[in-house]
Amino acid sequence: MESRDARRVNRAAVLSVLLSDGRASRVVVAKRTGLSKATVSRVVEDLLAENLIKESGPLPTDGPGRQPHALELAADAGLVAGIDMGGTSTRFLLADLTGRQLAGHRAATPRGGDAKEVAAFLAETLASLAAGHPGRITHTTVGLPGAVHPATCAVRSAPNLPQIEGTAFTEAVAASVPGAVAFDNDTNCALIGELHAGAAHGRRDAVMVTIGTGLGVSVQLDGKPLPGRTGAVGEFGALPYADGTLEDAISGKGLTDRAPRATPAEILAGDLHPGLRDKARGALETLLRLVTVAYEPEVIVLGGGVSSSMLAWHAELERSLTDLTPEPPSVVASALGDPAGAAGALVAALGAAHRAIGVDVPIPTVRLTPKESHVPAQAG
Repeated sequence: MESRDARRVNRAAVLSVLLSDGRASRVVVAKRTGLSKATVSRVVEDLLAENLIKESGPLPTDGPGRQPHALELAADAGLVAGIDMGGTSTRFLLADLTGRQLAGHRAATPRGGDAKEVAAFLAETLASLAAGHPGRITHTTVGLPGAVHPATCAVRSAPNLPQIEGTAFTEAVAASVPGAVAFDNDTNCALIGELHAGAAHGRRDAVMVTIGTGLGVSVQLDGKPLPGRTGAVGEFGALPYADGTLEDAISGKGLTDRAPRATPAEILAGDLHPGLRDKARGALETLLRLVTVAYEPEVIVLGGGVSSSMLAWHAELERSLTDLTPEPPSVVASALGDPAGAAGALVAALGAAHRAIGVDVPIPTVRLTPKESHVPAQAG
């Protein structure tokens, strides 16, 4: 008779095959897991009774004989969502438990609403996105443009969306979005995305710097995220620089506050405002030197909408780090681009959903598609 621990391990092994392969016969599951056919059959019957998996049409075979039936995750086994809320726009991704993206959406962030109104925007948009897909949302991760306390979910240091600070916003979201809801810093989510399937894939020590409306930094050391006791790790934007802060000198908002008639791209890539451009470059070099001596990463990934105007600086910035360590980090652009934060949030939600059904192994690559509905910002 199987012990409880053995049943749990066997169940996880069978589910892992179906999550990674999509469809497989009992024979294939037995070969992939090393379990006996009898054990696989017992696990499969339990999972069928739980409505986690289903048995579908026959699979093609090369030889004669009865065609084996396919086992696959039930369509209504559950949905997961990743949300990346920025100061300007918010991205939503919806996927099934195999990591297959079902829907994507981008909308203007309602910066004028209060905490409950912004929470309602997330809940209503997510509900609309999930409508028409079988199953219910079981896990959602929301990336936010501020420091998020790991234990209390209190948000602070969110100058571009001050209404989400404190706990009123996160409590309202948790109450209105179905299933389990987790919150994290948006740059932490972007790093998860780049580690999973982007520019930091395969690296154990990595730093993500996102430069958009604001400035964010996220850290992974020895394969583990480093959020800090209160979520303060990475809040380098608050450090003083010149006549302001690093965020003032580098971020899109900081740049346009000083040159309201120019875009960040015009300031950084041309000679329209050479003083602001050179100040931003100096501030970015200072930031990269800080994270290099603090964490000594293998790679520093630069992401966010404003960072694309800094591509020409990468080689020189990387060379500027050679006096700090004999093995300086490479400085690279985000491979996922603007969707990195939503993709990372989705990966985090998917991992939580898998752990909830007893699977705690590396998840399959999230299969993102470029299709995304978009609601533009409203005039006025």
